[in-house]
Amino acid sequence: MKLFSKKPKPYEPPMHIDKYWPIYRENVFVDKKKSRLPHWTAPLFTLLAIILIVFYLAPTISRRVINLGQNRDAEGQQISRSYTDLDRVVLSPVADVYDAPDIKARRLVQVLYNEPVTLIDQPTHYGFRQVELQDGFTGYMRESDLSTFCDAAEPSLAVNKLVVATGSKRIMSHAKTGTLVAEVMMGTVLYADYRGDGISRVLLPSGESGWISDDGLIILPPDGRVVPVDEGARYLTTTTLTFLNVTTLDHGVTIYGASIPGIVYVSAAVNGLDVPRQMSGQIQAGQAVSLARVEETGLVDPRILMPGDLLFFSRSGSASDLDRMAICITPNSLLVENQGRSSIRLLDPAKDEALWQTLVAVRRLFPSDSVISASAESN
Repeated sequence: MKLFSKKPKPYEPPMHIDKYWPIYRENVFVDKKKSRLPHWTAPLFTLLAIILIVFYLAPTISRRVINLGQNRDAEGQQISRSYTDLDRVVLSPVADVYDAPDIKARRLVQVLYNEPVTLIDQPTHYGFRQVELQDGFTGYMRESDLSTFCDAAEPSLAVNKLVVATGSKRIMSHAKTGTLVAEVMMGTVLYADYRGDGISRVLLPSGESGWISDDGLIILPPDGRVVPVDEGARYLTTTTLTFLNVTTLDHGVTIYGASIPGIVYVSAAVNGLDVPRQMSGQIQAGQAVSLARVEETGLVDPRILMPGDLLFFSRSGSASDLDRMAICITPNSLLVENQGRSSIRLLDPAKDEALWQTLVAVRRLFPSDSVISASAESN
């Protein structure tokens, strides 16, 4: 009797690993396919989430919580704000105001970062809004240049008012190290809700907060004003020289593009004077200076000039038809837009008789300085 119906298979050695390789490459497995992401991906995403929370979400939330607390005084009463639903603040470091709701329209003036404006009309004109500035000047601005976060210009929420008195200043995201949030120009007014050792935290039109160093700032009480000082004309001329060699820009007010009327407006503001924004208004500012003439030539005697005087020129000879303006640095040196109106330069009036012949008016912003000067000369 046979114990086995079939012959046993002959012995075969185990298959070599090389013979399994084609099967492995074809993914013929019961096991789940492993992820192709590198092992360090999860820790990286975790780190990025922590950075987002620490450097963005936490400061934003904490600032808003602080603001909520600041909105009430010690007795829990709501703080009364000075703005309305029609008020806005300028969001850009500098923004244009046009004579029509069109980007190709004529620029009337420029306004600075955080400057309050009031909407005149509710409808939007092709992305523009008609606005009224604080001095009553009206025009059209792009809506993208405006912010509804008027707390940035609210004195009742601040411990100090800061006025930029140098060419420009940087606002950073953090007190010691951080990224640039905005570069603000001379004449910009900011409000600080905290001041430390040489640095201030300011509320921004974007709804966030930033940090700015105290150098180059005039630091005032929240509702304070810059007060003119003795020898104000000297300080004014020093301020205007910040714009020497700056590129000319019609109605510009910054070191990135300026006009003589714009330089006068900003420089006067940081020296405590309220001067109209445009040349047509500036010819009424200050005190008129009598135009004594040289008998031999009939031209205005340059010795009548004092530092800080404003000079107005008209080819037609009419003060109502002005075409050029200058600031007296010394009787022999005027700050003007150069001949091609490409930059701001110094000019010796004796070397440009054609321009000097068109002088129609001189205005003195600091009349008291002339009295002081005359007294010093007599002594």
